Amino acid sequence: MTEEQNLHVLTVGTVKAGISVLKAQFIHEHFPAYLHLRKLAVASGSTTNLNPNWKDVSDLLKMPGGPPTKPHYRPFSSVKRKDESGYWYNKNLAGSYAPKSMRTNSAFMLDTNGEKYKLPPDHTQEAYTRLLRREKVPAWAVASFFLRNYGFIFEGEGGYNELISAFKMEFGFEQGNDFDILFEDREPEPFSDSWFEPFGPSTNISTGVETDG
Repeated sequence: MTEEQNLHVLTVGTVKAGISVLKAQFIHEHFPAYLHLRKLAVASGSTTNLNPNWKDVSDLLKMPGGPPTKPHYRPFSSVKRKDESGYWYNKNLAGSYAPKSMRTNSAFMLDTNGEKYKLPPDHTQEAYTRLLRREKVPAWAVASFFLRNYGFIFEGEGGYNELISAFKMEFGFEQGNDFDILFEDREPEPFSDSWFEPFGPSTNISTGVETDG
């Protein structure tokens, strides 16, 4: 069997279920920025002089179906939203995550002058307190949203463990206890949908939705 024949993608049902869980919880809009900066710090071995590439975050948040001027979908909110349109965000992520936009809850990601990105030694606890209000995020929910456009290769049908392992690897959570501080690592019960489906001609891997072609 070739790698292409082994390729799987998350089911639409899994992604939609994850988004619903994320929207029901307080998660600050700057949480994706924190995960990106933390990933950079892990890769570089330093929490100072971090130079984010917001295009990487843009690629994670881009979603078809929104308003023409708002290509980014963020199922994260620090306020109760009654209107679905509030989850769509404009093209300027760099402006949204710029130092001048990092106010009280997210200012811990900046140096003492508030001009450059820098994470303090206790940044994970700060993120848990300020960005999540001390409520862990279900790991499967955020993983299914961020990895909705990814292809997976594994033996068998795949499930919860494969999803969480891929998320840890992609975001640099393979070592240390950061993951357990931020995320609830527990498979949802009951979960009626399949986690993955084989990638084939009728599946558009870029959007994770079924197509006619």
